[in-house]
Amino acid sequence: MSDLWTVAEIVEAVQGRCSLDPEQQRSCKIGSISIDSRTLERGALYVAIQGVSQDGHKFVDPAFQAGAGAALVKEGFQAEGLGESGVLIYVPDTLAALEALGRAARARTGAKIIAVTGSAGKTGTKEALQHMLERSGPTHASVKSFNNHWGVPLSLARMPQSSDFGVFEVGMNHAGEIEPLSKMITPDAALITTVAPVHIGHFANEEEIADAKAEIFAGVKPGGAVVLPADNRHYQRLVGAAQKAGIEQIISFGRAEGAQARLLDGQFDREGSVVRADILGQQVDFKISMPGEHIALNFVGALAGVSLLGGDVLQAAEALESLEPPEGRGGRYELRLPDGPFLLIDESYNANPASMEVALKNLSMMKGQAYCRRIAVLGDMLELGARSKAYHQDIAAQVANLDVDLVFAAGPMMGEMFEQLPLEKQGGYGATSIDLCSLVEKKLQQGDVVMVKGSLGSQMGHIVQRLKDNYKA
Repeated sequence: MSDLWTVAEIVEAVQGRCSLDPEQQRSCKIGSISIDSRTLERGALYVAIQGVSQDGHKFVDPAFQAGAGAALVKEGFQAEGLGESGVLIYVPDTLAALEALGRAARARTGAKIIAVTGSAGKTGTKEALQHMLERSGPTHASVKSFNNHWGVPLSLARMPQSSDFGVFEVGMNHAGEIEPLSKMITPDAALITTVAPVHIGHFANEEEIADAKAEIFAGVKPGGAVVLPADNRHYQRLVGAAQKAGIEQIISFGRAEGAQARLLDGQFDREGSVVRADILGQQVDFKISMPGEHIALNFVGALAGVSLLGGDVLQAAEALESLEPPEGRGGRYELRLPDGPFLLIDESYNANPASMEVALKNLSMMKGQAYCRRIAVLGDMLELGARSKAYHQDIAAQVANLDVDLVFAAGPMMGEMFEQLPLEKQGGYGATSIDLCSLVEKKLQQGDVVMVKGSLGSQMGHIVQRLKDNYKA
């Protein structure tokens, strides 16, 4: 683990007060930063965030017991049992201090940085960008989906000064959330994957979602660029917002005629994709092991981002073949029943109408001698507002037109959808994902392909974990 900060540098960045004298602050090294006392590395700075349901100050002692090198705490915090090893940095507000540390990390690095947002595909595209840019130099990126008001500053604060590239994911549930995060990141380029009715329960319409995504333009550095989805119906609206923000370099990606990063041709099947694309005038061929044209399109946009940051596009494209999907976003696991194997497809991290449609289409492609039945295990899609019922009912119509043999459902909205399915396609219904587990297990057969998907709040990951635990190959 390399040195990331000295305590002295942290104290200066956050304008805090430290329990060490100045000389000790300069010699005390911090190798990482964490807000979770359970997973921090030895020598880390533990930041005690005050959340809605938990106050991180309760875990300062456990953090030091786990090996923390220092803790960022609010003024007035009274520690017990820390002894001389407990290095404390006092600030009025720990989240504001974390933001200040993130801005300091951004200011001290010469890294070229891209910020990624969109209604779907953010994390996968972020992971692809990191994987590709690492071929051109040291690259730092957000972990998991650390894309909110604490995830972005934490990810920035973790960025080594020596990084050549940075990739940051930016998310939102409401209008006004992306702009301050973009201004914190100050990216050289920004990429919007798509605009779709995700979190639409907090918006009047999709146009408002597009405007919220366009807030990412606010932080783009002067002379910077944006990469926008040419095939999306809100493309021109996004272009207008970028121009209003003073951005002159606007790059389009997609299948559309005239897109500067264009998918020219592709072979898409259940095992993945083989793609030919034009990336800002450079012809590129690449392979990916994840199925779905939507993924290939996002990676075309990502390759445009690599080019804009000065990375090696051909090496980046070559790297895509070895990229694995993020957890809960399409990972495949061969599991085993007593009489033979079955395949689990884990799409449990999240769901919205657009991603649900794609996941069902990909499931229906899983044909062949090795696969007997295609089974969808679906949980509620959340935050869809007044049209939630209609979006869920659409799934029944999609299933009727696809090669999906059996559907299991969890949650009230999926329950109503489930009742609209033909009887031969009704696998079982449970009020919660936990209730549904045993119903799925009872009907599993050798040769099944089981795809599990739902919004994070539907907790469909319970089913994935149970199947992985009980049927290890």
